[in-house]
Amino acid sequence: MATVTEVREFRGIVALSLDGACAVRIRKKHFDMRPLQVGDEVEMEAYLDSVAAVQMHDAYEAALCCLDRSARTEAEIVRALEQRGYVRPCVQAVAARLVENRLLDDKRYAQRMAERHASRPVGAYAIQRKLRAKGISEEDAEAAMQIFDERQQREAAREAANGLIRKYRNLPKREARGKLSQALARRGFGWDAIQEVVDALLEEEFEET
Repeated sequence: MATVTEVREFRGIVALSLDGACAVRIRKKHFDMRPLQVGDEVEMEAYLDSVAAVQMHDAYEAALCCLDRSARTEAEIVRALEQRGYVRPCVQAVAARLVENRLLDDKRYAQRMAERHASRPVGAYAIQRKLRAKGISEEDAEAAMQIFDERQQREAAREAANGLIRKYRNLPKREARGKLSQALARRGFGWDAIQEVVDALLEEEFEET
């Protein structure tokens, strides 16, 4: 059992502190259905389950609204619902239902994201970072990244370099090489592709000095 030490409301969200530590955030609408006061003793797991029971319908509708606006990963839906004051047991149940109904599919999301970027001058490492930031699992990310083979990355790096080289044409060749290489690295390209593309491009653009 834990003791409620603070009940604080802000913008429709109630923050509960138990034993002096912030424990959970709940939408006020649902907190009012399962109210607590400072000094109350509570078994937190059972309490959250009771809150989840009254939140389930609203949480599912909120998740559908998020998905109507744009495709989301499971982790993004979980974060969005928790930020809106839906408790973890409710959020987990909603996410599981969306997955079961194929409204959430991280593997498909990752594949589509990779396909969209495959025709753009962007490096594979940049796409990997985006997938991780969206909560895609390593397994799903690895499967999606198969589209970025060496040939694709060389062509993408070449396209990116062609767009960047004009910035460095007035620099000495060595300095231009360093700046162009760094710019490509920031775009997520690997050093093998960078070296090959930069060497070939500078050979075309610069005379030896």
